[in-house]
Amino acid sequence: MRRYRRIQSLFQQLQTNLGANTWSIANEILINTRLEMLKSVDLADYDSSLATFISRRTCTEGTRTKVLEELNEWANNASGPGVYWMNGMAGTGKTTIACTFSGLLKRRGLLAASFFCTRTSADCRDVTRIIPTIACQMAWYSLPFQHHLCDAIAEEPTARSKTIAKQFELLLAGPLQKTGDATLKSQVVVMDALDECDDQGGVGMLLDVLFRLTSRLPLKIFVTSRPESGIYSKMMDHEGSRTGVHLHDIEKSLVSADIKLYLEEALGPVSPHPSQIKELVQRCGVLFIYAATLARYILPGDGKINSQNRLRLVLDMSPDAVKGTEHIDNLYATVLKSVLEDEGMEEKEKGDVWTVLRMVLLAEEPIGVETIATLGGIGDGSRVEYALVPLRSVLHQSSTGVVSTLHASFPDFMFSPKRSGPYFCDTAKYSPSLADKCFKILKTQLRMNICDLPSSFIPDAKVEDLQDRIKTNISPTLAYACRYWTSHLRKAPRSGKLMTALEEFLIVRLLFWMEIMSLRQDLSTGVEILYSAKQWLTGSGTGPSEQALAVMIADAANFVTLHASTPASESTPHIYISSLPFCARSSSVYTHYWPRMQGLLELRGSLMDRRETAALATWNIGSEVFSVAYSPDGSRVAVGCKDGSVSIRNAYDGTLLVGPLQGHTEAVRSVVFSGDGRLVASGSDDRTIRVWDVRSGSLITDPFHGHTGTVNSVSFSPDSTRIVSGSDDSTIRVWRATDGALLMDPLYGHTDAINCVTFSPDGTLIASASNDNTIRLWHSHDGTPAASPFHGHTDRVNCVTFTPDGTRLVSGSHDRTVGVWRVSDGSAVTGPFQGHTDAVMSVAVSGNGTLVASGSSDYTVRVWRLDDGTLTAGPFAGHTEWIWSVVYAPDGTRVISGSFDGTMRVWNVRGGLVATASSDLPSSELKWLCFSPDGAHVVTESDDNGIQMWRVTDGTCQPGSVDMRPASPRLHMSSPDGLYTAQTDEDGKLVQVPKSMEAQ
Repeated sequence: MRRYRRIQSLFQQLQTNLGANTWSIANEILINTRLEMLKSVDLADYDSSLATFISRRTCTEGTRTKVLEELNEWANNASGPGVYWMNGMAGTGKTTIACTFSGLLKRRGLLAASFFCTRTSADCRDVTRIIPTIACQMAWYSLPFQHHLCDAIAEEPTARSKTIAKQFELLLAGPLQKTGDATLKSQVVVMDALDECDDQGGVGMLLDVLFRLTSRLPLKIFVTSRPESGIYSKMMDHEGSRTGVHLHDIEKSLVSADIKLYLEEALGPVSPHPSQIKELVQRCGVLFIYAATLARYILPGDGKINSQNRLRLVLDMSPDAVKGTEHIDNLYATVLKSVLEDEGMEEKEKGDVWTVLRMVLLAEEPIGVETIATLGGIGDGSRVEYALVPLRSVLHQSSTGVVSTLHASFPDFMFSPKRSGPYFCDTAKYSPSLADKCFKILKTQLRMNICDLPSSFIPDAKVEDLQDRIKTNISPTLAYACRYWTSHLRKAPRSGKLMTALEEFLIVRLLFWMEIMSLRQDLSTGVEILYSAKQWLTGSGTGPSEQALAVMIADAANFVTLHASTPASESTPHIYISSLPFCARSSSVYTHYWPRMQGLLELRGSLMDRRETAALATWNIGSEVFSVAYSPDGSRVAVGCKDGSVSIRNAYDGTLLVGPLQGHTEAVRSVVFSGDGRLVASGSDDRTIRVWDVRSGSLITDPFHGHTGTVNSVSFSPDSTRIVSGSDDSTIRVWRATDGALLMDPLYGHTDAINCVTFSPDGTLIASASNDNTIRLWHSHDGTPAASPFHGHTDRVNCVTFTPDGTRLVSGSHDRTVGVWRVSDGSAVTGPFQGHTDAVMSVAVSGNGTLVASGSSDYTVRVWRLDDGTLTAGPFAGHTEWIWSVVYAPDGTRVISGSFDGTMRVWNVRGGLVATASSDLPSSELKWLCFSPDGAHVVTESDDNGIQMWRVTDGTCQPGSVDMRPASPRLHMSSPDGLYTAQTDEDGKLVQVPKSMEAQ
């Protein structure tokens, strides 16, 4: 019995241990999943692999001792200032000191996290990534903090996309205050080179948050930057809350002594005379980058270089004292002169050096030797390696072969014609060649199914060796060309040669390029790339050839959008198998690519005609949408919702960029961008107006108070200095945008609620639309009426907008019509446009002033020709609730609608896409079905070979017919929600299979 009990006890212990291990594994997976939601920038750590790529180094032993001692004293002083700012001009050694200090802190167990900003990495110069990355690093340092951080992420999964202030509160302040972990006391967070962030406004917001909240936390913050005006002013505003050092103001004798130690060690193999060292130290001043560049120039690591001669050449430079950048400029000029005017170097070799130098400077990211060779047209990597040798004093090649500039001051020098003189790198001159080379790389290296994926049945994420396939088949050079061809195109003047290359790419290689973007999980960037190319094409006026090519680009962008918005994008082969068959027949993508396809299911009939008016994408917002606004450059959209939130989203794929911004306590009725794209104003049921910084998501001033009813509409003046608002209180108010000061008395005239207000394009007039069935015009400078009320609508006027030339007004009304009015006298120009079966809630005019889009409570969007009211596109159906807002993309190719069904939808409104209807078909026993890409309909075949289309939401048979002809066996397609697949059997018959049964 005792043995039995012993066995039972051991078995119970085994069960307990197994349960604990299972829980531990599950908990670890959960923690990793939640922390991954922060999208931490691993390369931003002080000792990441990027540090090697860009040659980030620590201080030479024995140098910078006074500065490091002061930093250690600050870190050890628990009662001292929480922020330490080390600043200095370019080249004074800030990053080297920060890197050294980080290492010292880590060895002592005091480094909580580090974020080293650098221009060489897009992620490492994004200020919105700093707080999430720091929080993620701290989670691996402190388990109690990790626990509370994961709880915070669970409660707010979108925390990383919030404003910087909200990020700090959710991801750092909140978890730290709950942690109470003594191990975090006196911990230091290091932030290096904040001046290298793209958004300096966001940096200012970050510093404001640090100074406001750091006193409540156990952390200390070490910050380095150049003394740029924005950062400098923020630091001066909080002088009592921080300490610091100006590196360029340190006693010169101390800096000189450190530079002397560095040069003696670095130039040891040359054995310079003490007098020579002294002379070099004098030339360096307080610039460590000068000393580092000297050392790399004199001793480049090439046995063929006569270092003594180079030392003498440097010493022969004019020793006169210089100001500003002239000292480092003289050194850079000497380095380049010694290379490019070396009589012992062949002209071809000098040409290679020039080419390599330009490629590294003009590249959008650090690139490898083979990429340099291909982009530069050198063709031989060994020639690049040889050309890099004499440039080692200004360029750095990592152990993996990636080449970058050694210091940010060198590109500054090279891109300034005044500073670099004959060595000036002219971006406009060399960008055409780079763009052309990118197109040639795409031509020679792209191919169908580039990674030889074995089956369309397997999502990319489940292809076990996918990363190995990508590494084997997609060269770094091809990856670079796919990602950056449009970056170089945008910097080049428009030319026939580049237009021809672009057209050939769109006609022949678009889908192959989509494979690369899909495999690299970058399809949304692909849409941006195409629209960037369109901006290059149309930026300086267009003729017939440019217009035709612009249509092709828009079609390509629409196709990428359509594919990226469906589950078909989870498997790269479905670019061809699912997305292309459903491509609109009017699209140039279908025209050029479908005839080349073999063995794909072909769909014909009126159903495919109806595909022309299906939404390109549907974005679930999470709350009823009242208002949508495009940014001036078309890259972002602002969204105002019933839940009181404002958000900024990517206009190409709907991903959240900033927000949701919280502040309003009731529904947000109106949002609008400022003309410069920097600000968004919002009006709310809470009777206030708020103005937000687009990049950081922070309020630029206190809410505007004054209205006594719901604020239904807000609009910026063209110069972004004023905001006009209209309210349920029947008044119009004009505010100064920067501080909310009223610029004049409220404007009275309407006898009922004001639904919409807008400035004229020249800013001289304000138009308003009201529940009193009228439209009014006002002088914007003094608020006096500019015309008699416009009468014509028979019910309340919900919206009004000016045409781009300012001569006409377009309105939408509860009377179900769209009106067009002459601004000069209020007479009707044409119309009213009739077609909607319920109230017109929103109107938007295209950028060229020829079309108007309308959104209605009948759930549809329509596009009309402004001159005569002809329906040119739509009705676009898909929303299941009222459409409150429609907005035209700046380029006129798309309309985005926002609805009370909680979604935004993107519509292709290029023109000529008018929906048609056909008669019902008889029903019969179901044989198979397949889904439409928007998930709204299924197509079925009955026993009597009849084809029918059914609406998913209610099962009703919809008008339309389709001819589906499988050309070969074993085809495979997916429903958009991924729940079903349709495939052909060996006899070519189409069958429908629940996805859960595919593996059976």
